[in-house]
Formats: sequence, structure tokens, C-alpha cells
Amino acid sequence: MLNSSMRFLVVDDMTNMRRTIRNMLRSIGIDKIDEADDGDTGLERIKANKYSFVVCDWNMPRLSGIDFLRKVRDEAHNNDLPFLMVTAEVSEEQIVMAAETDVDGYIIKPFVARTLEDKIEGILHRRANPSESEKCINTGLAYHNNGQYDRAIQEFEKALEFNPNSARVRQLIGESNIKKGDFVQAEAILKEAAQINPMFIKVHQTLGEFYQEQGNTDKAMESIEKAAKISPNNPDRQTTLGKMYLEKGRVDKAEKCFTEAIKHDPNSAERQNLIGEAFLESGYEDKAADAFRDSLSINSNNVHTYNRLGIALRKKGKYREAIEEYKLAIEVDPYDEVIYYNLGRAYLEAQMFGEAKECFRKALDLDPDFAEAQEMLNRL
Repeated sequence: MLNSSMRFLVVDDMTNMRRTIRNMLRSIGIDKIDEADDGDTGLERIKANKYSFVVCDWNMPRLSGIDFLRKVRDEAHNNDLPFLMVTAEVSEEQIVMAAETDVDGYIIKPFVARTLEDKIEGILHRRANPSESEKCINTGLAYHNNGQYDRAIQEFEKALEFNPNSARVRQLIGESNIKKGDFVQAEAILKEAAQINPMFIKVHQTLGEFYQEQGNTDKAMESIEKAAKISPNNPDRQTTLGKMYLEKGRVDKAEKCFTEAIKHDPNSAERQNLIGEAFLESGYEDKAADAFRDSLSINSNNVHTYNRLGIALRKKGKYREAIEEYKLAIEVDPYDEVIYYNLGRAYLEAQMFGEAKECFRKALDLDPDFAEAQEMLNRL
């Protein structure tokens, strides 16, 4: 199955480990090998190149192996990319998380070249020799990704004939029915899938997203809670659940979810911004400000975050604090007219009218068509 034309990507933050895996791959006949020292770099490599196989470490800073895999699988054309996860151990928690993101296999450190070769060969063999059910599923997924939902459902139903008790196939049928707008049938078969395999995370997640789209927050929350109970380490799910709790006024539960999300995604300024926006939208400006500050502690060059922090502070009447944050934003980007406008608003609310006029004039210098800035200047 292995051949010299295959191109491998090795993703690991440890230089020695990348070198070891590269040498092992060369010893089994693979010469086309690229490296990435973290998940972010790995994503850049995958966007720029076509790979036959990925070998990735589980524990990496910034973007873990499992989060890297999630982002890879988010792109439909990468669903078939074979993915081997390297880990120091395989716990039940890891198995659940990896199954959710369609990892193809694990290899436990330390290992030798023969073990690596056997793992890769096994994955490639399974990929090349799918069962009749898997063949139908793969064909159905191709139709689904091309927007041919009726044909996708036909293929999934064929797969169901080979494997009548498959919750996974029912979940896929449910997704295609959602896409084609047959919501009654979608809900019915997704519920059926959840009854067949209550531990199947994806069906609970799909149901939750379905109910969210339908505006049924209570049912959506119930389904996402079930998914989170099975796999509590998914930061996106915990963030979503936290937002739902906020909508229901259950702040304590929301904060627990957000804390859990941050625990599993600690270096993401974007995650902190999402949490800040959720608090801001729900009227918890102080908590929003804390989240935006945490975001800026990770990435102090994001002008948008300074902007949102300033808005949160102004809503709490903390105009002087907002002014200081806007000044920091101007240090990052002195040519952003929106920052000058918002700084002008903060000065105005602090009754510092001369400074407000100066900021609105600066905003208009940068953008003469800035109607809101002109209106505020006219008022003054």
C-alpha cells in the first residue's frame, strides 16, 4: 500500500520527535515528507499542498492535535485524508474525543519504525477496502457535499440495508433531510439514531444544531447537554452551551461552561472574544470586559477587541477606563477611523467635549464620508 509517491505531513512541536518520525518514514520508503511545528502551521501546509497522510502529535501548544484534526475535517475535501494520532497514552476520554473527529488510528510513544509502518498500512488498507456499507456511505457523502441530497439519502438507505442498526447512517440521513428542508423526517430519524446509540455524540450535536435553527432553545440545550456529558472536552460545544445558558439567564452554568471551554483552549484569543461577545449581548458588561481583557493578554494587537472592550466599559459608565483602552488601540493602529470615533464617544460621555471634537475631526480626516462622525461633530 505504501509507495514512494505518497506525500506525508508530520505535525509535532518537538523537533526531535519530528526528526525521529521523518527518519522512520524514510526507512520504510517514504521520501516526500513535510513538517509543521504546531497545528496552525499544519493547517497552512494542508491549505497549500496535497497530502496522502498526516502523522500528528496529540499534545501541542496553541492548537492541540485534536483541535487541528477538527479544523482539518471541517473542510469537506479533507474528510478522506488519513490521519494517525501520536500520543503518550490512550484514555477513554481521548478515544471519545478522537472518534468525534474521525481519527483513523493511534500510535503510542515510544514506538519503532515497524510499528509505525503497520499502523499506516492498516489505515491505508481500510481506506482502500471499505465494506459495502462504507462504499454507500462514501458515495452518499459525495452526493451530500455536492448538494444532491435526495441521491445522498438513497445511498445512505442502501448502507442501512447492510447495517440496519447503524446510528451513524441514520445521523447522515438526518443531516441530508435537514439540508433538503424535510425537517419532520430529519427529526424523526435523528431521534431514532439517538435511541439506538445514546453514546453517539454526533447525533446529539446534530439534533442540538437542528433545534437551534428551529428556534427551540430548550430542546437544543437538552441535546447539546447530552453531547457535552459524553465529551466534556470540546471547547466549541462548551462555548455554545454557555451561550444557551446565558440566554436563559443561568449565568453560573454559563460561566462553568466557558471555564471548561477555556481550559481546553487556553491560548485562543478568539475563544475569549466569543465569550466576551456572549456576555456583552446578554447585558453582563463587567464579565464581557474581563473576557476581552483576557483576549488581549493573549493577543494585544487586535484593534477589534480593544473596541469591544471599550464598548463594554462605556456601557457600565467606566468612561475613563474606556478612553485608556481606545488609546492603546490607537497605538496598535493609528489610522483606524472607527477607533477615533469610539474614543470621541467615550470623551463625550465623560463630558470632555474638546477632546471629543478632536477625535471626531480625526475620524473625518481619515474618512471624509464617515457620516456618524460628522453627525456627532455637528451636535457638538
